[in-house]
Amino acid sequence: MSQLQNSYGTYTTHRHHLNLKSPEHKSGLSLLSALTFPNVLARCWLSRESINDEERQNLLTPSSTAPSTLTERYGLSTIILHYGVHSSVRVYTRKSSSASASKQLHVVKILRRSSDALVRATQRFEQSLSSAVSHPNLLQTIDVLQNEHGETCLVMDYCAGGNLNALIATAEDSVDALQADCFFKQIMRAVTYLHDNAIAHRGLTTENILLTAHGAVKVADFGSAEWLLDEVANGEHVENRIRLQLSSLYSPRKLRGSIPYLPPEEFSNYAAIDPRAGDVWAAGLVYMAMRCGRLLWKMPCADEDGGYCLYLRGRRTYDGYPPIEALEEVWCSSLFKGPVKVSFALIIG
Repeated sequence: MSQLQNSYGTYTTHRHHLNLKSPEHKSGLSLLSALTFPNVLARCWLSRESINDEERQNLLTPSSTAPSTLTERYGLSTIILHYGVHSSVRVYTRKSSSASASKQLHVVKILRRSSDALVRATQRFEQSLSSAVSHPNLLQTIDVLQNEHGETCLVMDYCAGGNLNALIATAEDSVDALQADCFFKQIMRAVTYLHDNAIAHRGLTTENILLTAHGAVKVADFGSAEWLLDEVANGEHVENRIRLQLSSLYSPRKLRGSIPYLPPEEFSNYAAIDPRAGDVWAAGLVYMAMRCGRLLWKMPCADEDGGYCLYLRGRRTYDGYPPIEALEEVWCSSLFKGPVKVSFALIIG
């Protein structure tokens, strides 16, 4: 299994347990040094008074790319993967000019225009963040352009392996232990990268963990992400301004993320919750879903969900909680000994 280096620049050889190929790795230094992440993200995020649309587009899209429409560049929409209130995700297919060559597929997330300040703010932040990240286990936006309706389109590579949710659903009983461990390692590399750069994903689910044709994990969807960094960039606390602008638009205690994967603290009266710890909790639930073939509960509230009530009851007994204890792995048990503020430090390295 490969080792994640502190610089995130080099990996030893990754060998998938099912003899699948490793993900291609982009050489370079860490996000903060090589991509000057605070500067790129902040400048793309700041208000129109600080940066115009043309400059923002130049930051997010390679200058060598010739102007063209979405259809001219990526073909036609052939499959709708998701259709939500504020966005849709579609597969675009472009036929190759050569008869022998295969079709080129891309995934395009279309952000609908909205008059809601919160929607506009989170969409702009997602666009900036997904374009700036660079890690072999994160799905990066490779192009940003507008369609004929003036909607922002985030273009990403197509992951032919589908997502973990489909893999779990089609598995005979559960995902093989060695395969699940390999996927989990890759998920945690992506999470570690984000956390080291003061970003909480806040949306880890089996649906948002994609797989390439070679079995490499690509964590996707930054629609609920939060930037936690608070330091000076270019002589100004721009990162902190981003947090303040976003947080001011959210109503108090608004839940962000998918309910089954939220940590129990989100439903309590904790004054402050580190969302990065919630990412670790969600990653543990993803692993358990792979090993058990199902989610352990629908909501982490004892009064609302019998499955979660059984989990709490098992924690108080000597035998523990059966689904976790049955795995006979110490780190699994440690991960779910909450609250997540404690379990955050117990994940395997």
